[in-house]
Amino acid sequence: KRISKVNLPMLKARDTIVVDILPLSDCPQAIDTLARAHLEEWRELYPEDTVDSFAADLARSLGEDPVPSTWVLVAAGVAIGSVSLIEQDLDSRPELTPWLANLWVDREWRGRGLGKRLVLHACEQGRLRDLERLYLYTPEHATFYQALGWEVLATSTKNGVAITLMSYLLRRRPRR
Repeated sequence: KRISKVNLPMLKARDTIVVDILPLSDCPQAIDTLARAHLEEWRELYPEDTVDSFAADLARSLGEDPVPSTWVLVAAGVAIGSVSLIEQDLDSRPELTPWLANLWVDREWRGRGLGKRLVLHACEQGRLRDLERLYLYTPEHATFYQALGWEVLATSTKNGVAITLMSYLLRRRPRR
């Protein structure tokens, strides 16, 4: 059930490593790893949350519904990244749905275009699910998303952290 395959050259080696993007349902054992990583990465945005609450949110992606869905970036059997499509991600904007969320790449794997691949994958999956538009917010990566064709809707705050609210029309093809 391999969804996407990426061959990456290893640093300081001639070998390559295969990185897969798999549905979370194919690797539910990654939930704990991802929950811990997500909590560490976004603790200031979710000060009331715990590893258990992050794990429960991820587990919702194990169902049959197209939203929520989560994909896991796996290298050598280890979860090194994730991305999700979820129903709601910003309580102050309940009218906006669905959302791209949980974009995370392990620090050791950053800078290789894997975050971009995860975003493109999630957008394509949204298109295949006949979704019209996606939303997201980011405290610091608006230029990354703008380079992929996302548009700024507004700036705001979440738990005292400045954020940029963005949207993406799925009918157009993402920039590569």
